[in-house]
Amino acid sequence: MDKTIFRYTRRQRGAMWGFALGLGVWAGAACVRSSRLLADHQTGGAVGLFLLLGLLPLVLFVVLVGMSTGITRIDAHGLRTRGMTGRKRVPWEQIESIHELAGRVRRGTITRIGVTRTDGKSFLLPVPFSSGTVAMDPDFYDKLELIRRQWKLGRGAQAAQEA
Repeated sequence: MDKTIFRYTRRQRGAMWGFALGLGVWAGAACVRSSRLLADHQTGGAVGLFLLLGLLPLVLFVVLVGMSTGITRIDAHGLRTRGMTGRKRVPWEQIESIHELAGRVRRGTITRIGVTRTDGKSFLLPVPFSSGTVAMDPDFYDKLELIRRQWKLGRGAQAAQEA
């Protein structure tokens, strides 16, 4: 099997970038307001305003931009991920289970794919995921089934080599 790469859908990237740009505008407005307060020698109010309303959205902006570059890659040997938490490479024989995790978020639900390794450690795949109507992935369950099928094939090939 050739490698298969999962990326965020166009709709998911658009939602993340739109939210990130909104945060950037918000942070810019807070910075302008803070600079006006500093110009009027009101340092206490300016620093608090900047830290609360300017710096936090900038941090969230960086996180959202980083999230939109996440990928999951599967091939005959295993799966690889790249996301905000770093990179992972896990061979199929080191995977105990691949399962769907549904959870509630502020405005609805989010469904992600969890991987449990044979050593008991688990992690979430950055992609694919499906959440609400804005970040919904209509092919989420097909992608989950493809990953499971490749995992079973990879484990079977490993068992055949050992026999």
